[in-house]
Amino acid sequence: MSVETIFGIVLVVVAIVCGIYFAIKVNKKVKNDSKKIDWSKFNGKGQLKKHVPVLWPKELEFYYMFRSVLPKEFMIVPKMGVDEIVKPNGGNLVLFNAIKGKHVDFCVIKVSNMEPVAVLDTYYPSITDSTMKQLDAPVTKALSSVSIPVISYEILDIPYDKDKILKKFLEAIDPVTLAELKNKK
Repeated sequence: MSVETIFGIVLVVVAIVCGIYFAIKVNKKVKNDSKKIDWSKFNGKGQLKKHVPVLWPKELEFYYMFRSVLPKEFMIVPKMGVDEIVKPNGGNLVLFNAIKGKHVDFCVIKVSNMEPVAVLDTYYPSITDSTMKQLDAPVTKALSSVSIPVISYEILDIPYDKDKILKKFLEAIDPVTLAELKNKK
């Protein structure tokens, strides 16, 4: 081999090593920036804004209607994070990582022990409104893996059949929870 070839190989190897070194250095700096910030002196003004509205008018209308028919043993929580409903159980985190940062439209919780019993997925069948879409496949898979039913409701422009909506919810929840509810009445 010629001296020029050896010099070229050495130069490429040095460039690769330097690139890796600087990449590691930059990665550490990016990851550790939030630890070095003095949050008591940090001015966050203008960097964030309120998420308004939290519920769209049709979702709010559904929320009030569903809350009115829901037995007092349950509460409904809008826009709940899926990672608050399910937690990792050790081992593989592929499914948990896929649902982090996702939320459900509504979660129904049993008041006595704060256990999630069902998720309500609302949709509005309008071509022009894409804000109300179905749950992602990983979210549905995560909820089914812990036996939390996903109940789909169509947001309507006409009055709701409250008895039909309540019946759909009661048929979907865990039979033990339903039996406990019937025993209290």
